[in-house]
Amino acid sequence: MRDKQSGGSARSRRLPWWLSVLLAAGVYCGLKYGAPAIHSANPFIQQLLDAGPFFAPILAIPLLLLAAKQLYDTDPPQGGEPPAE
Repeated sequence: MRDKQSGGSARSRRLPWWLSVLLAAGVYCGLKYGAPAIHSANPFIQQLLDAGPFFAPILAIPLLLLAAKQLYDTDPPQGGEPPAE
């Protein structure tokens, strides 16, 4: 009984795969094009902003891999028909 309840709540907490793709695109564009456009008086912060284009693919690729994992995740059978042999 508890198993069915926890399965439903776990499914509702899972994010859709396309949300990870949108997040990856946002992170990539923000770091590649947005970060260098920001100018800071602090030299350390400016160096971090200038390094944004270098880190853009490094941070976007894991989000795309997460999206691929989420896309191909399968839900456990909900009962009814037995699995095909």
